[in-house]
Amino acid sequence: MNDKIKVGFIRKAHGLKGEVKILPLTDDSRRFKKIKKLFLENSNESLIEYEVESVRIASDEVILKFKNVNDKDAADLLRGIFIYINREDAISLNDWEFYTQDLIGLSVYYKEENIGKVTDVLNTGANDNLEILLNKNSKHIYYPFVRTFIDNVDLEKGCLFVNQYEGFFD
Repeated sequence: MNDKIKVGFIRKAHGLKGEVKILPLTDDSRRFKKIKKLFLENSNESLIEYEVESVRIASDEVILKFKNVNDKDAADLLRGIFIYINREDAISLNDWEFYTQDLIGLSVYYKEENIGKVTDVLNTGANDNLEILLNKNSKHIYYPFVRTFIDNVDLEKGCLFVNQYEGFFD
């Protein structure tokens, strides 16, 4: 699924005409207005293409109508599903911006030593935090994904280099 980017999560049905409320997983929910097709993950973790009929932005949510989803019952069946777009349809990222899914799985290095692997990226408000599974004790730690604490992210090599002070990983 590396050719797809996760962009949202269907929270619930909205109204009676088949609309759904989406929690956007993007900085700018207005991007949904440009999307013509989305891919929904089914129970087999494969993706099914859906054509977008209409989009409205409502505060922190997106209200979206898929073609051929025409009533509340059909929309209810989509609750709890992640939605994706083709990677080539995604917006270009600025320097030092990454898609969350591209960070998950990266090996983490501190002073040339592989100390663990990124298992998740969590947004805690002020900044994102990397959840790192440490090699030495199999514990999860949270590390700020802040430019001053990270020397380099090399997606091609699958590596992330941190520079935090001594003792942080003990």
